[in-house]
Amino acid sequence: MKTANCPSCGAPVTFRSAASILAVCDYCKSTLIRHDADLENLGKMAALLEDASPLQLAAEGKYQGTHFAVVGRIQLQHEQGVWNEWFLLFDNQRTGWLSEASGSYVLTFLAAAEAVIPPFDEVALGQYLTLAGQLFQAVNKETARCIAGEGELPFKVGGGYPAPVIDLSSTKRFATLDYSDAQPMFFLGEEVELPTLKMTGLRAREAAAGKAQVKAFNCPSCGAPQEIRAQGSAALACGSCGAVIDIANENHKILSEYHGKLTPYPPLLPLGSQGKLRGAAYDVVGFMRRRVVVEGESYEWSEYLIYSEQENFRWLSEYQGHWNFIKPTSNTPSMAGALTKPKARFLGREFTHFQTATATVTYVIGEFYWRVKVGESAEVMDFVAPPLMLSREKSGKEISWSLGEYIEPAEIAAAFKLPSPLPAPIGVYANQPSPHSGQAGRYWKAFWIFALLAIAIQVFFLVSAEDRTVFQQSLDFSQIPKGQTITTEVFPVGGHASNLVIENRTDLDNNWLYLDINLVETGSGQSYHFGREVSYYHGYDSDGSWSEGNAHDAVVLSEIPPGNYLLQIDPETPPGSNVAMSDRIEVRRDVPMWTNFFLALLGLLTFPIIAWWRSSSFERRRWAESDYAPTDSSDDSDSSDD
Repeated sequence: MKTANCPSCGAPVTFRSAASILAVCDYCKSTLIRHDADLENLGKMAALLEDASPLQLAAEGKYQGTHFAVVGRIQLQHEQGVWNEWFLLFDNQRTGWLSEASGSYVLTFLAAAEAVIPPFDEVALGQYLTLAGQLFQAVNKETARCIAGEGELPFKVGGGYPAPVIDLSSTKRFATLDYSDAQPMFFLGEEVELPTLKMTGLRAREAAAGKAQVKAFNCPSCGAPQEIRAQGSAALACGSCGAVIDIANENHKILSEYHGKLTPYPPLLPLGSQGKLRGAAYDVVGFMRRRVVVEGESYEWSEYLIYSEQENFRWLSEYQGHWNFIKPTSNTPSMAGALTKPKARFLGREFTHFQTATATVTYVIGEFYWRVKVGESAEVMDFVAPPLMLSREKSGKEISWSLGEYIEPAEIAAAFKLPSPLPAPIGVYANQPSPHSGQAGRYWKAFWIFALLAIAIQVFFLVSAEDRTVFQQSLDFSQIPKGQTITTEVFPVGGHASNLVIENRTDLDNNWLYLDINLVETGSGQSYHFGREVSYYHGYDSDGSWSEGNAHDAVVLSEIPPGNYLLQIDPETPPGSNVAMSDRIEVRRDVPMWTNFFLALLGLLTFPIIAWWRSSSFERRRWAESDYAPTDSSDDSDSSDD
């Protein structure tokens, strides 16, 4: 740590980092360059733009167990807004940069690229680069301008200082290529949440936590009253005239004017609505409508920008009653090319490509963290893994990713205390969780449990069944006068009440036989009457050989009690038939049956099959709205439930 006096005002100026060469005097704002023990005054530093950052010089925190202090800041501006780069000094004399833009924070450190860094003009948006042994994608390319700086800094800066930068992203890391010096620099780090840094000495808030500080002004274009609610917003779209106003500038300069007719579209969540969602208090600060055109059909949806001092900016999107809660991310998912459906992998989950289209802003009111306007467009790629949706947006200079989670409209209505329920969802949405998800699996599990039980019961019956022949007799119907009833001898049937199987094995050949049979218990006179037709035909025709019927027949009589029985048989043969017919009748007791077993399995199968069908039907309706929709899917039902 070195201390010297400001040559302009005499105030003490401290350099805590050995890497710092520039400092801005806290008192007179002179820009001072360090030459060993001497300080050179380069003149007054330009004024910083007023912002609502919670960070300030001398704030302290901890990252990966090491304490740090905020010792300097650079404020930069690009086409879409302003961001801060905070210079950090760690207790081990390591330095780093905490980038703050749109309420998101990225912490990076100067690192060795371990590869040749290509020139700024040769890197295209979306291009992949391998640096420091990792694969990165270029997600933002800007030539920013330094507005001003404060505190101590490791290089010379001043108002108007150009800063060409390229932001790089991978699945877990974030990096920046800084071309502001003759030799490009590579900074490597990660996205961080401010609470995880355990910061102290932050700027005092005038408003209660979670509540936006409301600042009122009149639109410089039409004079309509406007309100600024979110800290860090860059622009505000007037709901009366459509003008986009620079609210990062106290003069509220008009950035663009809308020359068409602005037709009001009432948001379901009015601007200024406040509510608590997923543990954080939010204000609704911006609203826009976006449109995609697919095969000549237009589809519009709503997006609400919500703000919280705890969580910064988040989004709520709504399409036909379906809502998503969306968080931007600075990380880039890994992509896997496929001939059918591309995949994206993020946070340990695999997402399937759903749709790619160009989305255009058709209506916008309220404030945003970039300079949004009607007509702005971006290519949007959606990947789904219900209830999550991963979205990639590519515009002229930026590729951004966000992660959305399907949320029920009742939760939104309750969070923002809406006076009436939100409209019910229509159809099936891309990442809507299926109400039938997992049901088929549970039913299949139950099926196998009960199937094994049925098998065990069937095996028990097979092992315990007597399967005993209690009577058999051969009959020659050519020797029996027509119309005569055949009465068999009495045969005993013992054991417990069980089935009797009466089989007829004939020698029919291109003929038929009808048997009218009575089973009579001789003691009680109880009888069991049934008729059986046996027929068998075969031959040849132009298609080859054929056959129908069967020369054998069996009938099962259930729960026949023990006793002494006889059979009374009235045979009927074809008129005028002189062909000899014989029949061997056999009666078997307690025969194991398979019919009930297979009927039970079929009944058990009904439940998993129905669950599978319901789930498949839901998924078909989901994908009917995707780039992979079947050609005949346009008439799918609008119902969201089976």
